[in-house]
Amino acid sequence: MTQSQSGASAEITRGWLPLLAATLGCGAGASSLVFYSLGVFVTPLEAAFGWTRGQVTSAMLYSSAGLILAGPLLGWLIDRFGERRIALISIPGFALVLWSLSAMNGQLPLFYACFFMAAVLGCGTTPILHTRAIAARFEKARGLALGITLAGPGTAALFLPPFLTAQIAAHDWRHGFVLLTLMALSPWLVVAFGFSSGPRHAGAAPVNPNDHGRREALRSRVFWTLAACFIVVAAGASALVVHIVPMLRDAGLDAAAAARVASVIGIGIILGRLLIGWLIDRVFAPRVAAVIFSIAAGGCLLLAYGGAEHARPAAFMIGFALGAEVDLMAYLVSRYFGLRHYGFLYGSIYAGFWVGIAGGPALAGRLFDQLGNYALTLLILCGLFLVGAVCALSLPRFTSRQQAS
Repeated sequence: MTQSQSGASAEITRGWLPLLAATLGCGAGASSLVFYSLGVFVTPLEAAFGWTRGQVTSAMLYSSAGLILAGPLLGWLIDRFGERRIALISIPGFALVLWSLSAMNGQLPLFYACFFMAAVLGCGTTPILHTRAIAARFEKARGLALGITLAGPGTAALFLPPFLTAQIAAHDWRHGFVLLTLMALSPWLVVAFGFSSGPRHAGAAPVNPNDHGRREALRSRVFWTLAACFIVVAAGASALVVHIVPMLRDAGLDAAAAARVASVIGIGIILGRLLIGWLIDRVFAPRVAAVIFSIAAGGCLLLAYGGAEHARPAAFMIGFALGAEVDLMAYLVSRYFGLRHYGFLYGSIYAGFWVGIAGGPALAGRLFDQLGNYALTLLILCGLFLVGAVCALSLPRFTSRQQAS
């Protein structure tokens, strides 16, 4: 074992408790529970209130608006006050909004308002906070630690669709939102203990004199290339995640079978995040990103031309690529710009990321309402992933100071 590998193993061993807290917190956060469950609620809400598919999935627009407004501010607060304090306030706030969704009675504006508030109050449960906690505690094993942390949402993608589908079938959609409320509250104690160890805020962690300032970063081509890359990839990924269950049901699968296929995305995400996290500690990360986004484009083509019989391998390919998004974004921000203003810079790019997350499902839903199928949508999504691959390939090599930071 080399000295670098030994140091990485020691970091993982020493930091297991905050790593566990970040993994559970991220898996039960706003960007996981809402995002990976919305597709399951589409058909029940259509039946309950007569809403169209486009109207239901447009809720992501309001969730995105909340994160766009809250993300940069949250990042600044985390840089200033630390992760633990913000998370312990945000977790119950997010759970309260999920409980409110279980009590609604068909008012579409209230449905949208709840998604907006889930993003605002639950912003402190998203990767903005959890990746900052991990980046501050890991250096040699940072990619792997981020991959483990962001396997939490992959686990949600794996288990939520079939679990909620069965529960909604046995009870109703209101019961589904109550279960999401309990899941949202579950990480509170682990986060309370886990984030009390190690550096708790930027002032307690070593500050590298080579870290970029906010203005310097915002004026750089790298920052805006990263933003553009992850916006287009997020649009393609979110459209697939939200629409794959109704897409497969339109192809002839029943609700349970469609949910099982959708859960394959979660398997791909978990494996992708762990493998990619390990890989980017060893291989230039933007090249890894370009390959992964190209795999996602191939998954779209397989769904478009392969039909329901090829849905499982397509879902795995898409999930494997989705495993690259948020951990690559966190890794690249920390490597290119350092940790001094990581919360603000990552929060700003993450806000743009959610522009894509909102726009993708809404665009796919509107196209379905107009065309009655997903054929054109899948070709558009394939193009978005290829644009993301080109953006990744245009990023420069890390400089010596970025490697050191």
